[in-house]
Amino acid sequence: MATPPRDEPGPPGFVLERNQRLSRSLLWGSQRAFYERQGIDAWRQGLIPNFITSNPIIGRAYAQVVLGWMRDWCAGSAPDPSQPFYLVELGSGAGRFAFHFLEAFRRMHALSRLRNVGFRYVMTDLSERNLEYWLSHPKLQPFLEEGLLDVARFDAERDEQLVLRRGGTVLAPGSLGNPLAVVANYFFDSIPQDAFTVVDGVIFECLVSVTSSQPEPALDAPDLVERVTVSFEDHPLQGACYDDPELDRIVEHYRENLSEATVQIPSSALRCIRRLQRLSGDRLLLLSGDKGQASQDELQERWPGVGLAKHSGAFSLMVNFDAIGHYFRNRDGHVLRPVHRHSSLHVGAFLLGQPPEGHGETELAYEQAIEHSGPDDYATLLKCFENAFESMTLEELLAALRWSGWDSGIAMNAFSQLMAQVETASLPLQQEVCWAIQQVWEKSYLLDGEDELSFHLGMLLYAMARPEDALTFFEHSLRLSPDEPGALFNQGMCHVHLRQDARAKESFERALAADPNLTQARDMLAQMQSPDWRQGQEEDADPEEV
Repeated sequence: MATPPRDEPGPPGFVLERNQRLSRSLLWGSQRAFYERQGIDAWRQGLIPNFITSNPIIGRAYAQVVLGWMRDWCAGSAPDPSQPFYLVELGSGAGRFAFHFLEAFRRMHALSRLRNVGFRYVMTDLSERNLEYWLSHPKLQPFLEEGLLDVARFDAERDEQLVLRRGGTVLAPGSLGNPLAVVANYFFDSIPQDAFTVVDGVIFECLVSVTSSQPEPALDAPDLVERVTVSFEDHPLQGACYDDPELDRIVEHYRENLSEATVQIPSSALRCIRRLQRLSGDRLLLLSGDKGQASQDELQERWPGVGLAKHSGAFSLMVNFDAIGHYFRNRDGHVLRPVHRHSSLHVGAFLLGQPPEGHGETELAYEQAIEHSGPDDYATLLKCFENAFESMTLEELLAALRWSGWDSGIAMNAFSQLMAQVETASLPLQQEVCWAIQQVWEKSYLLDGEDELSFHLGMLLYAMARPEDALTFFEHSLRLSPDEPGALFNQGMCHVHLRQDARAKESFERALAADPNLTQARDMLAQMQSPDWRQGQEEDADPEEV
């Protein structure tokens, strides 16, 4: 019998735990503390990767699948008119995915034959700070006011029900009149799971040890993960692992069917899904996007080791979507996954319950929106676009923006090339750029302090000699960063071209106070002192990109 390879032991230090089951590790306490302490700052500061699951393309793709799923359940039978269809998002984070989903779904729903069927999206998270942030975010207010959106605190490791903050509704087992949809993006990779090694029909459990170079009096400290060294060691598994027939059945399946592989079992995710299944009355759609393995063949290639990725205080693990698929199939469910291997993001759809006429609309929507030119392809192709912006024409840049669903990230990455071309573009093309700017702005979801987008959109408008429109964006930028010298100077230049000299002077003075080395502001103030300065003001300084 082969012996499983073992990770190299960690460096000597203070042992915080030795040979512990991964799902019981102290690491998870630190993880919870990190997310509860950081709240929205985890996304505002860029500590957590999220772009690939928080853009217009993935929002639109999921909206298509959910609407197809609703069509299936409404075909041949009437939904309960006293309740909406609920979609619960687990770990909504900054709220960007919810915004992009709702932007797309509201339009699709209004144009479909299901326009009179109620729908409500529920954002959830562990952190109360995140719930408060969503309830105050200006881009979410229309959805809240229309009753399309509510929020709830949800602990995926414990909770059996959700209490909606605005409506007061309690979603509990037996209370839902219609099927339930659930979204879990970059979520299952961050809650407890276990790891095993299979070698020639023998299964070993990968037990974790955690050491630190210093004493750690608070084992649930939110920054603990940054300081510790994590190592794994394989130990023969004695008997059933979980005392849970459904989970043990999956482990046994891998023992029997894999020759050499390291397999992670998303134990907390599977238990969470089981509680949501009870909540749904066995009529469930789960859409989940993450990094991970979608098939047994992909699992077979993972040998050896447990891949733990650190993210500035938090960490994540690969998600075994194949195990989630086994759970659903063992309950007579249905699994949708792309026929090709993903490059950046696997998006799987998992279904329980049988609509009167089957899942045809769901399958068609999944094929069109996820499998063909879906979120994974978008992320892959976007890398090519980012390397090609410098050689693209203005028409090509506008096409890229349209293709992306007016993704503000693309607009920012393409800014230099846009700026180089808009001033000399034809009037019809400039009008297209102006429309694109408005679309990008309307489809953007900014976090507190993110003023770069409005600043750069204002620069484009100013370059096209549209100072009144540009002023709106510079003023928005200044509401977020009141002492930003570049935005103050550009605000002043807009006032100059609008012949609002008193306001221009005030803006230049504020810019100079914020940055005494900003010579452009000093020069403009000096020019404005000249009695004949207005005669040459058309040749004044260009806007400042600071």
